[in-house]
Amino acid sequence: MTPFSMFTIDFDTIPLDAFRELPAEVRSEAFFRVNELTNAYVDARARDILVTMGAGSLSPEAALSVVPGLSADRVAAWQWLAKKVARRADPSSIANSRELRETILAEFPSLSPTLDLIDVAAQGYPDFLRGSRDGNSILFDPAFPTLWDEYFDNENPLYAAGNTLASHTVGEEFSGRTQTSKLKVFEAGAGCGSAAQALLDRVADRVGSYTLSDISPGFLRKARAGLSRHPASGNIHFGYKLLDLNRPSERWGVEAQSFDLVYAVNVLHAVRDLVETLRGLRRLLVEKGVLVMGECVRPARGHPVHPEFVFQLLEEFRNVVLDPELRPEPGFLDARSWRASLQSAGFQRVRFVPEFEAAVAAYPEHSLVTIVAEG
Repeated sequence: MTPFSMFTIDFDTIPLDAFRELPAEVRSEAFFRVNELTNAYVDARARDILVTMGAGSLSPEAALSVVPGLSADRVAAWQWLAKKVARRADPSSIANSRELRETILAEFPSLSPTLDLIDVAAQGYPDFLRGSRDGNSILFDPAFPTLWDEYFDNENPLYAAGNTLASHTVGEEFSGRTQTSKLKVFEAGAGCGSAAQALLDRVADRVGSYTLSDISPGFLRKARAGLSRHPASGNIHFGYKLLDLNRPSERWGVEAQSFDLVYAVNVLHAVRDLVETLRGLRRLLVEKGVLVMGECVRPARGHPVHPEFVFQLLEEFRNVVLDPELRPEPGFLDARSWRASLQSAGFQRVRFVPEFEAAVAAYPEHSLVTIVAEG
């Protein structure tokens, strides 16, 4: 089996000084390879879909004529697939998806949950594009009961990198602060609890209370079960709250100005009215409190990033309030849009870890960041 080479850049040529803020486990060739391998696999599966739909050899513009009558959001998904494949200087170099999957798993068996999720999405795409099936029925099919548990897990190297960077950033942010009492933490969109576990692995001794929120009772139950087994669980007061971030913040039932840290990993890009939700989260912070977000950020506006292959199937990912400056496109935001949205919501001293523009200049496919903003 032929080893896979990084297709956008050689690792040895990356100026790693641009990533000096990353923890060592993320600032590694293994992480860059995992990102490239996943990117390549999405390209391969996107091409599979184009071929299935009869557009394998067409330009992105001409491909639109293959499936007439697409609804607006289906058109956007179809354009994304064609654009993702067309970004390759030589699309014919895209690997056969079956062979590439075997190659990836031979090197990184722990990427199986990521590839499984991509495959489930790929299998559902033709019906989604034709309008005969919605994204929720594809991605939350009862036939795949452990799909999301395994993906949102710190054993999954692709997903874990975001948790690692976000938790590392929290540790750095509060390491120089003098706290008269332990931190009160509120997590928005806690999911199955992997981000909370990563955070406590680093700063549990500084946390006094931790409130986890999510819209899914099933996810919250899993988060609670996992955190109950954490070594620090006996020293921290945990709270769990069902919360829809799309509801008006005065109806969240969370006391204002109560938390030193609002923490959110891979969630806020999916809220309907981003600025309004950010305002609500800002109201939860005490004076000089901090919002720390782990996010996938587009290297530039209109630049497709591989997680969108899966998540654009979901209506909540696509159906958002748009604004030409604050949020010009649905899905993941670019750095300029994040800065503008946070500032519009009243946050100050917004910064990215690593410094985003320098990171993208060093590695054009970079999209993993933590965003820090003061309330």
